Amino acid sequence: MGRAIITTDAPGCRETVIDGENGFLVPVKSVDALVDAMTRFIEDPDLAVRMGKRSREIAEEKYDVHKVNAVMLKEMGIQ
Repeated sequence: MGRAIITTDAPGCRETVIDGENGFLVPVKSVDALVDAMTRFIEDPDLAVRMGKRSREIAEEKYDVHKVNAVMLKEMGIQ
């Protein structure tokens, strides 16, 4: 979707973010870190736009259906 991300540094969440590149990872249960990340987007709206574009690029690179299928087929020995 091309959105900047703020998520917790926990399994299943951290895999979607390159901290500082397409969003921010905050420690689990850290209200202060969450506030800081949100404040950065409020103070610099262009940052959210830039990180959103990078999120889209990462999604296209990492989750392209053709690439994912090729890896799965290779791992299953089907090619």
